[in-house]
Amino acid sequence: MKRPNPFLKTSTLTLALALSALGLAGASQAATGANGERLMNGKSVYGVPAAASSAVKEINVDQLSTLNVNCGDTLSFRRGEQSFTWKFDVVGHRIVDLQKIAPAGFIDKPLLVYVDRNESERN
Repeated sequence: MKRPNPFLKTSTLTLALALSALGLAGASQAATGANGERLMNGKSVYGVPAAASSAVKEINVDQLSTLNVNCGDTLSFRRGEQSFTWKFDVVGHRIVDLQKIAPAGFIDKPLLVYVDRNESERN
């Protein structure tokens, strides 16, 4: 009777794990779309526009170059007479440049928003 080769079993398992990892990486890329800023359903990876009444704070963008928020925070941004409100529901808690989510012409300088986990999120 021929004995099974333990190295063949290990290399098959390693190959299966590697292919699974590649598949997950591909699925992640596909889920965020080609440019990485939109999910497959068309929504932004940075969150969603929100009603001004849901904002917990108003931010004057002329006075800042960076901002720290928690994932799930809803903020109103003001510049002169213009304003917009955004709920930060950020995939991977990545840094958001406000220029990417603000209405066209709202801001003419980078304002980096650092998004951290909120208290109810694990890991």
